[in-house]
Amino acid sequence: MKRIHPWLVIGILFIGLSLCALGALALGSSAMGWGNENELLFLRFPRVLAAVVAGIALGVGGASQQGLFRNPLADPGLTGVFGGALLGIAVLLSNTDTIVWENPWLIPSAAFTGALLLSFLLVIIGGKGSTARLLLTGLGLNAFAAAGTLILAARNSQTRDVLASGMAGDWLGTATLPLIAVPVILCLTASVFLCLQSRDLDRLSLGEDVALTLGCPVQQVRRRSILFTALAAAAATCLVGQIAFIGLLAPHLARAILGPRHATVLPLAGLLGGILLLTADTLGRTLWPQTPLSAAAMTALLGAPVFVWIASRQHE
Repeated sequence: MKRIHPWLVIGILFIGLSLCALGALALGSSAMGWGNENELLFLRFPRVLAAVVAGIALGVGGASQQGLFRNPLADPGLTGVFGGALLGIAVLLSNTDTIVWENPWLIPSAAFTGALLLSFLLVIIGGKGSTARLLLTGLGLNAFAAAGTLILAARNSQTRDVLASGMAGDWLGTATLPLIAVPVILCLTASVFLCLQSRDLDRLSLGEDVALTLGCPVQQVRRRSILFTALAAAAATCLVGQIAFIGLLAPHLARAILGPRHATVLPLAGLLGGILLLTADTLGRTLWPQTPLSAAAMTALLGAPVFVWIASRQHE
């Protein structure tokens, strides 16, 4: 049987993501329809755009992190990158006033700083150990960052609700075009640069010694991958809050469809991440319009059974 060309699959999924976006734009809180111009432009479009772009960044970032650490369980949510991004935002909000919301670069910069610091700590402490050591280190760093965020939220009542909704992955409901413009640009930029690392990630998958023999600048690739994965996760955090599982599931699905080559896994994981996050958010806000579920909750409900099925198939 002739195998379908990988880029045809990517093209089909791109069309699927576009149709999902149109469907999400047509679904309001009360009924299906485009609504009035203000509702479509100022409420639905920013939310749909933020969900799609954040999902793309998380899918590509998760695939890159798994390739970098040669660990199929690596994910920005499990390795502490999300926690670091949210902690950076918490530090910023607890030490400034409303001027933060007037400067579109301040919050993404704080999130990127926190995510990058946690990423380097992960590499220093657990990057060269076993899978168990890497995951335990990431979970510990994530718990440390979450504790710091909670402490800062408790000390500042003005930002408590903002940080609480961020930890619950519920920032999509507050998306506006001026607020998401910078994170959207950063998500797409980081995703493009991570996709350009595909050939070197393929070489790293063979081991560092083999990669060096093949001419791969291992240290430079590692630094660039950590830098742009932190940027992608931090910018996505600014859009949706702390949301796990997308960066873990999307790369697994991409590899199951097209195999291990990063040239196709990275873009496919991005498209799958966008579809997963947008679908989760759309279902969460339309199935229960009076008490909508956050994108993080819906993602876990939808993705956990699929991931369990994939894991069981891999270990049969």
